[in-house]
Amino acid sequence: MRTKILITGGSGKIASHFIKSFSDQYQFRIFDLQPSKIQDISLEYFQGNLTDKEYLVEACRDMDIVIHLGGIANPDASFNDLLDANIIGTKNIVDACMEAGCKRIIYASSAQTIESYPKDIQINTEMPVKPGNLYGVSKCFGEALLSYYCYNTELSAICLRIGAYEFPEDFTEMNARDMSAYLHPDDLNQLLHLCIESNNIKFKILNAISNNTYKRLDIQETKLHTDFDPKYNSFDLFKLKK
Repeated sequence: MRTKILITGGSGKIASHFIKSFSDQYQFRIFDLQPSKIQDISLEYFQGNLTDKEYLVEACRDMDIVIHLGGIANPDASFNDLLDANIIGTKNIVDACMEAGCKRIIYASSAQTIESYPKDIQINTEMPVKPGNLYGVSKCFGEALLSYYCYNTELSAICLRIGAYEFPEDFTEMNARDMSAYLHPDDLNQLLHLCIESNNIKFKILNAISNNTYKRLDIQETKLHTDFDPKYNSFDLFKLKK
């Protein structure tokens, strides 16, 4: 029987790319404010807001795993904008998972949780958080919330600090920071798949970037715990771009 996965933010580009690549392997249900843009795959769809906890419980019911991609992903967002989507919404989806009996959450955290470190320092997940903006603060909240639940309940969680996720053809300008934190969509697909299939993780925060020559985030722990083997290197992909 195929693993049943609910993806919040399921109409976004990360979810859409993952669903298209793994629709033959997993059974997907999506939750989003916006309609799905995927036309050629049959999907269960819940259109709603992360502030609607009762509807989230309904969406989580009978699911094995939740991939929580929903929320605001804007480094310039204000606290008031982030409060409902990234803080209350994250608490709601965790509570919904618990009530519905889901066994694992894969949480889309962000490299913005550590963006106040100097650019020439490589960050591992044992270092204290130093968010660069309130969006990063909201992601630190999600990591801490899941740590609390995982060490006090049966829930397990993997928090992925996602770097500069983008399809190569969509980049018009690359700076050194972008290249050091670059995450190719196919590398994230691989990592999401490994996180779903891993059975021996209770709670982990893992860095998620590609195999770039210079790495803003250290991915040794990610490789150790998931066998992650990223295929792409931004310094090869974008070496001709100025």
